[in-house]
Amino acid sequence: MATSTTRSRLFNLFDKIRYRRFISRSNQSSALQKAEERDNESHYPPIKPKYPPGEWGEMDRDIAWTWHEEGEKWKSMASVEERLSFLATKDSKYGSKLWKYNSIQANTGLSDYQQDKTKTVIINDAPEVISNIEIDIENEFKDIKTILQDKLLVEQEYLVQHLGKMYDPKKPEALNTKLIKSLVFDLVTVLSTKYEHLFDLQLDPEVEIAAYWDRYGVPPIKPWRNYEKAKTDYSIPTWPLPKKFFQNYSKYQSQSKLSCQLRTANPLPEFLPRDDVKCTSEPYPECRLRPNVLGTPSGWVQPKCDPGYVPQDPYQFVNLSFLPRNLSYLQYLEKNLGPENAAESLKYFGMNTAFISTVAQAYNQGFSTFVDITYPFTTQTIMTDGRLFSIYSYQLNTLHLWKADEVNPLRNICFLQDSLPLYDVIENGEIKGFNDDTFKALMRCFVLKPVDRGCILRPTIPQDSPNRMEPEIPKYVEEIIIEKEVTYDES
Repeated sequence: MATSTTRSRLFNLFDKIRYRRFISRSNQSSALQKAEERDNESHYPPIKPKYPPGEWGEMDRDIAWTWHEEGEKWKSMASVEERLSFLATKDSKYGSKLWKYNSIQANTGLSDYQQDKTKTVIINDAPEVISNIEIDIENEFKDIKTILQDKLLVEQEYLVQHLGKMYDPKKPEALNTKLIKSLVFDLVTVLSTKYEHLFDLQLDPEVEIAAYWDRYGVPPIKPWRNYEKAKTDYSIPTWPLPKKFFQNYSKYQSQSKLSCQLRTANPLPEFLPRDDVKCTSEPYPECRLRPNVLGTPSGWVQPKCDPGYVPQDPYQFVNLSFLPRNLSYLQYLEKNLGPENAAESLKYFGMNTAFISTVAQAYNQGFSTFVDITYPFTTQTIMTDGRLFSIYSYQLNTLHLWKADEVNPLRNICFLQDSLPLYDVIENGEIKGFNDDTFKALMRCFVLKPVDRGCILRPTIPQDSPNRMEPEIPKYVEEIIIEKEVTYDES
C-alpha cells in the first residue's frame, strides 16, 4: 500500500515537470515567433556611407560631409537673394579670412599664379563658333565701317581739344571709358537694325563686378586667436585647430570695373563641349606657392559675388564686356616693372575680369562653390583704347575649383586674341593703315547671337520661387485724354 502511494506521488511529480517543460518550451517558441515578427516589422535607419555622393578623392571624410551639407543647405534656400546673403554672412565655422585676388597684378612673374588660381587654360585663337561667322565688309558692313572710322576721327579731335579740361589727365581710364561708351553705343544702334538680339538687350556703363571662389593647392589661412576673447566668444577657434585648416584649399575674393556691359536674356553658345580634351586634360601652369610669398594680401572680408545687376533683372547673361586699356595704374606698372611686365599684367587683367564675370553670373543662377554648375557659362570681354583690341572669349566649366585635378579634371578655357591693331595712326584728320581683320574680329563679337541652351538655367532654384518665374516687365500704356470744348451760358 505504501509502495503504490509512493509511485503515484512520483508519477504526479514527473507529470508536473513535463508540463512545466512543455509550457516553458511553448512560451519560448511563442516569444521567438513574436521577436521574429517584430524584427520583420522594424525599420532601421540606413547606414551612413563613408563619403557623400560624388567624387572626393583623398579629402577627409568629415570635411567632405561638411561640403555636402553646405551644398544641401544652399539648395534648400528658395531665392538667389537668400543664397547670396547666406554667402555674405557665413559664420566663422567656414571662415571669413581669405586672399584678396587682384584682377590686375602689381608684381612680375605672376602669369602662372593667375592661371592656376582660376584654373584657366589660355588658347591664343578665337573659338570656332566665332571665327566661322562671315563678315562681308564690301556689302553688309561697308556702312558700319565708315561710321566707325568717322566716330574715331570725331573722338580723336574731341579728346585733343578737351584733354585736361573736362577730365583729369592723370586718370586716362576716364577718357578711355568715355570713348568706349561712345563707340559701343553707336555700333549697337546701327547693328540693332540688322540683328535682333542687339535690339533686345540691356546696356549699362561703368559696372562693378565681384566674385568669390575656393581653390585647391594652398592650405587655408589659420585664424588669429585671441585667447582672452575666446573665453566669451566661442566662435573663435582655439587649439587644436579644426580639420579644415589642414585641407589643401584656400578662399579668394576679387573684383573689377567695366567700362560697359551688354546683357541678354539668353546665354551665348558654348565655345567647347565640356567633355572636349581641352576642357578635361589640357595642361596649365601650376603655382602652389602661398599667395603672401607673391605679394597677395589677405584680410577679413565678406565673400561677395556681384555680376553687376540684380537677380530679378530679365537680362541675366553678359554678352559683351568692355575694359579700358589705358589705366592710370598701368603707368605705375610701366615705371616700376618695365613695359613687358606691364603688358603681361594688362593681358591677364582681361582674363581675370572675364573669369570674375562668369563666376558671378553662375552664382546669380543659383550655383556656388558648394553646388557646381550644370552647363558652361560663356562671355566675351574686349579691352581697348580705341586702336588696340584684346578679345577674350571665356568659358567657365566648373566652380568646384577646390577639388584636385584627379577628382575634378575640368578646366576653364580662355580664347585670346591679343593686341589686335584697328589702325596704324591718325594723321591730319585721316585714319591710316586700317586693319580689316581686326574690324572683322570686332564685328563677330557683336554679331554672335545668344541661344536657347535647351536646359533649365536655374535647376537648383525651386520652381515656385520668384527667381524661376518669368520676370514681369511693365509696359507703358499711354493714357489718352479727350478734351471737350466747354460752352458757357452767357445768360
